[in-house]
Amino acid sequence: MDAIEQLDWGVYSHFRYQGEKTPDLLPIMQDAYHLSSYIGVSVLLSIAVILFLLMKKWRSALVALISFAVAVALIETVRWLVPRQRPGDADRWLGTDNMVGSYPSAGVFLFMLGVILIGFAVTDLTDRRWLRGLYVLLAALLTVWVCLSQFFLSTNFLTDVLGGMAGATCVSWIAYRFLDRAAYPIDHG
Repeated sequence: MDAIEQLDWGVYSHFRYQGEKTPDLLPIMQDAYHLSSYIGVSVLLSIAVILFLLMKKWRSALVALISFAVAVALIETVRWLVPRQRPGDADRWLGTDNMVGSYPSAGVFLFMLGVILIGFAVTDLTDRRWLRGLYVLLAALLTVWVCLSQFFLSTNFLTDVLGGMAGATCVSWIAYRFLDRAAYPIDHG
């Protein structure tokens, strides 16, 4: 067993133990898991698109939609190329039909992409630093909650979650490069 696989199983074992020790946390983690479902991330995408449309940033709204489509295609392609088995307890939450295809974590990938796209819109809406900072703090806390839900509910390994975070970072960076430029005067690229 290599070091990365040992790390995955170590994190899985730790959170499984914590979940058994404090079962009151599981309903809270289920809420986060539902927040990162396809319905939850569709709401985030809708919020980002609506904000861009209200600001008459048609290109940014289109970029947000295309980014999500690319992200879903990327997730499904990687899952087809790397048919990774989920942790053994995942069947409690996902059923026995969804035990293959854990890498990357779609919930983390799409949730994080959604909050980043909303963050781009919030940056356009206000020039108040405290409001932007408040949004970044809220988005970071919600993302941590979603990531922890993957561990507590044993639906994904650590590397699955890290892969989802890396994918969201890459897709959102590419999306940023195509957003309406008038909104981002700091960009020198």
